[in-house]
Amino acid sequence: MERLRSKLFLLRWLLFIVWGVLVLWLSLMSDPPAIDDDLLGWDKFEHGAAYSLLTILAGWAFCNFRLSAKLRWSMAASVAVGIGALLEVLQGSFTRTRTAEWGDLLADAIGAGIILLLAIVLEKKIGAANRG
Repeated sequence: MERLRSKLFLLRWLLFIVWGVLVLWLSLMSDPPAIDDDLLGWDKFEHGAAYSLLTILAGWAFCNFRLSAKLRWSMAASVAVGIGALLEVLQGSFTRTRTAEWGDLLADAIGAGIILLLAIVLEKKIGAANRG
């Protein structure tokens, strides 16, 4: 049982780190892949989706911390938004073809915030179901 927990712990952190590195790479590459679709504001949707997944993986990685679910998911969302802010600064400071945009950071925060709210609601429902 302990061996399984250890493997799950490593898998959770590995997924979080791999996704974070992929987001870093895509954020800093000079010509990232793009889909031409102005209908949905595709760039902002990509940001929201990427940082939603980053928040999920962070919350999953942090599940071994002895914290309340609300605090753990708040930390996960904060880490995701912090990474987004750092990457916007790096784009504006260290790349020639990319720019820092407040709209991108807002999309990152919205994606992370949606997961935070969903996680808190689900944890409350699961807690209520377990209590009664």
